[in-house]
Amino acid sequence: MYEICLRFSNQRMALESLHIRSYKAEDATAILSIYKYYVLNGPYTFETSIPNEDEFSKRLDEIANRFPFYVLIKDNNLIGYAYACTHRERAAYRWAVETSIYLSFDVIGKGYGQQLYKNLLEALTERHFTHAFALIGLPNEKSLNLHKCCGFELQSIHEKAGWKNGTWIDVCWMRCRLSEPMDTPEEPVFKKSE
Repeated sequence: MYEICLRFSNQRMALESLHIRSYKAEDATAILSIYKYYVLNGPYTFETSIPNEDEFSKRLDEIANRFPFYVLIKDNNLIGYAYACTHRERAAYRWAVETSIYLSFDVIGKGYGQQLYKNLLEALTERHFTHAFALIGLPNEKSLNLHKCCGFELQSIHEKAGWKNGTWIDVCWMRCRLSEPMDTPEEPVFKKSE
């Protein structure tokens, strides 16, 4: 199913002026502009106020210095981003990551998210990570479908996990197996993406 979804996405991307590249520090302002929508609307993030731009930039730089972090450019405008980050702090968890993806709200449903995830998941696999986890605030059918299309499977639903905008929000945990866990795994690679 993942290959079928990507085939459609690749055909669409070939017709448009699209480019995926690694995150640069100067992308932070455009990324915050996209992220604001998700903070202010719906169950998409549990952040309840828009982050300060300087703090947000530092947060993104810290992530990009250790994990793959990609941006999607269309007609010279940043319209989406996807990255991985620490799943849990304890050392035994280091082969697992948590992934996030956000697109400009006006381009959702056009197949762009699949291509971003393809790049991210491939980079994570190359770096010896074994599992990617995604946490999705519900309801969010489009994100659930995107994750399923990219190889994620439902793990559990955490009911009423957070309170935002006057309502309790359930969280869906999904997991994508990046590679078969080995008896003696290679250490994951933490570095800035080129």
